[in-house]
Amino acid sequence: MPVFHIQPTADAPTPRQRRTPIDPTPFRRQVRAILHSLDRMRRSDAYWHVGAVVDQVRQVLAQAKSFVAAEDGCHALAILDAITEAYVPDWVALDDSDGYAGAFFEELGAVWTEAILTADLTPAERETWAEKLAQWQNAVEDYGIDEAFLPAMAAAEQGWDYPPFVRVLRSEITEKGAWEREAPAYADELAIARLNVLARQGRSQEYLSLAEAEGQTGPYVTMLVRLGRVQEAVDYGLQSLGTTEGALALAKALREREALPEALRVAEHGLTLEGSKVPLATWVADLARGMGEAGRALDAALIAFRGAPDLAAYQRVQELAGARWPQLRTDLLGQLRRGRSSLPQGPVEIFLHEGLVEDAMRAVEGKAHSTLIERVVEAAIPRHADWAIRMSREQAESIVNQGKSPSYRQAGQWLEKARAAYRAAGRQTE
Repeated sequence: MPVFHIQPTADAPTPRQRRTPIDPTPFRRQVRAILHSLDRMRRSDAYWHVGAVVDQVRQVLAQAKSFVAAEDGCHALAILDAITEAYVPDWVALDDSDGYAGAFFEELGAVWTEAILTADLTPAERETWAEKLAQWQNAVEDYGIDEAFLPAMAAAEQGWDYPPFVRVLRSEITEKGAWEREAPAYADELAIARLNVLARQGRSQEYLSLAEAEGQTGPYVTMLVRLGRVQEAVDYGLQSLGTTEGALALAKALREREALPEALRVAEHGLTLEGSKVPLATWVADLARGMGEAGRALDAALIAFRGAPDLAAYQRVQELAGARWPQLRTDLLGQLRRGRSSLPQGPVEIFLHEGLVEDAMRAVEGKAHSTLIERVVEAAIPRHADWAIRMSREQAESIVNQGKSPSYRQAGQWLEKARAAYRAAGRQTE
């Protein structure tokens, strides 16, 4: 999902382009070395390290992002070119079953888009970059990476003088927004990149015009708040916001302006919108509690718990419930018992916190990660030794039967737990 940053200033700064050229070779070598760091590892073992490999490449990308933030697009492009030349041909060698390596293209493409828009490029240079980006896009499309470089390609092709875009900056807004024809699927990503650049350059009115034209309600109302137009932002947000994410962004901006009642009003409105309610509800609970609105804080905490029942959410409800806690405790535990989540960690932590070991045992049957099962087994040994024996043996036998010799030590640890459970059950001879 594209990310917008609002950093308005009074006057548009002159881009600071570094004159000392950057040698892209070290960046290219570094990325290639990172991608091939797993070559000597067995594929079954290398699988577990793919996320860490991508994180290391992400650290190289951070250097390009720092140049973009400093309005030095040309040197950001040099680093991006090196990263992409190394990454595109070699990322397929990774076992990307979990999608870490493929997902990185979204981040890479977003930085490319802002760098293109930040650099002071000639039409010929823009054309060259557009062609290169098109080649990379063609190379990754066969692997399901459909839009990685399309926003950056459009940025290179359009620049800042694309006629429909120029009209929008002059506040000449039509239903087509900043496009000659129907907006493409990547229009939001390109709009966010342009907004980020406009914000850094302090071009606030142009920012508002583009955000309005492209339907970027969250960025639009947040900018209004930063400009001190609080009531206008609240009115517009209550009427136009469509997602919980947009409501949270506006509420946070209002809180920064010390407009706490307005922030709470917008945030509670956001809980009626589409999107994940858990982050917003958690934020509302903390804000309302700080304002002394205990009832509203409890209502939000309950919404957060129902969306993601974990121990922190459970304890937040307990802290806010006061005299209502005994009944709410019964209700929440009943909800957990009736639910059959594919991610039982939260309910298990709550059951163990409450000393409800039998409930925790039922929650991990057949679907939990071994680490979670281990916690429940340890809690079950004193009073439910037979169950602990069965679960420990199942874990150990699964490892041995699959022939995972590097994991035999872990199998031994499970057998040690089984032995402890046998002893607790008075079955030492077995």
